[in-house]
Amino acid sequence: MSLSEGSGDSRKSRTLLAACELYVSMDSHDRSERAIFAELARQLLPETNFEGRRRISELLAGAAQVPQETLSALARDEDPRVAAPILAASDGLSDCDLVAAAGRGPEGLRRLIASRPSLPEPVVTALFATADAETLETLLNRADVAVSSEALSVLEERPDILRRLAPDLAAVKALPASLLFSSFPDLDHAGRMEAIAAAETRALAELARKERPLSLHTAFKPAVLQDLVAAALSGGVAAFAAHLAYALALPPDVAAQIADDAQGEALVVCLRALGLNDDDAARILVRLFGAKHSLDDLRGLLRLFDRLTPRAASILVSAWNNDLPLDDAKPATPLHAPQFAGAARAETAAKPRPALPANARKTRRKTG
Repeated sequence: MSLSEGSGDSRKSRTLLAACELYVSMDSHDRSERAIFAELARQLLPETNFEGRRRISELLAGAAQVPQETLSALARDEDPRVAAPILAASDGLSDCDLVAAAGRGPEGLRRLIASRPSLPEPVVTALFATADAETLETLLNRADVAVSSEALSVLEERPDILRRLAPDLAAVKALPASLLFSSFPDLDHAGRMEAIAAAETRALAELARKERPLSLHTAFKPAVLQDLVAAALSGGVAAFAAHLAYALALPPDVAAQIADDAQGEALVVCLRALGLNDDDAARILVRLFGAKHSLDDLRGLLRLFDRLTPRAASILVSAWNNDLPLDDAKPATPLHAPQFAGAARAETAAKPRPALPANARKTRRKTG
């Protein structure tokens, strides 16, 4: 120990450590023994130095019949190195102790909590509200952890984390249809196919109930579609992304992500929602994806376009643009000057475009 043998702190540290060693050496304890140890820890733990607290935490982490208040005090120790053994291994902590520790952090302690043998639902929810993406990825890899609706609700308040975790959440069937639809551009191929299947199911359910479907509410003028095709064929990725955002009232960053996407399913959904014919859809897909996809991949995208229903495509696109009414949407003005190779997202971010005036919107679509 760094303190002198005669110091009061050193004596208190040695006293509590000796009591702890004696306590864990015994197989069981009656109520009186537990109460005496809890009171001794309450009085001496705040006066015990770091080395002593760390050793006490290590001894008590795997021990049975440790007083709850002693474990709680160690779990909230100001030094994470003291709290770590208890948070990692002690089965005597309450849900409240673990939730509070997840809220305090730091991230290293959250990772220890996420790796505990058993995690009650409130603790999982607390981790979804506070932990970083890497910690939550570890959590999602556990077969024994279920993602509740409450956990998803708090995760929705952290959109950057949700976007990163979307493929993992889809893989464990944790995303409800609404989040599956809105997360589509961030999903892997399997997740996107699941989202499309869910959208088709919803479309069939609407048809069975004979409901008037909530859709894009518009019919696109031929000139809008012609401009979109022309932008894809000659204007470059960034110009096409701007036209796509304009036509579907998508946020510019979402349209840029779709245009830059290496997989292509999101663009297929957009083309089907726009009502493009087979020939124009094929021309756009070949122009944007021909250089980075095999012929078989392109055929797969075209088959997806053929079997995807317009209603299911509209359901998905409405989730990406928050189903904004036409009068409330603020689409970007498409670029008519050709733009050559370059990331669409970078171009879109670098060149903000003003919203269209009210009279200009009328040329974009005609309402149905």
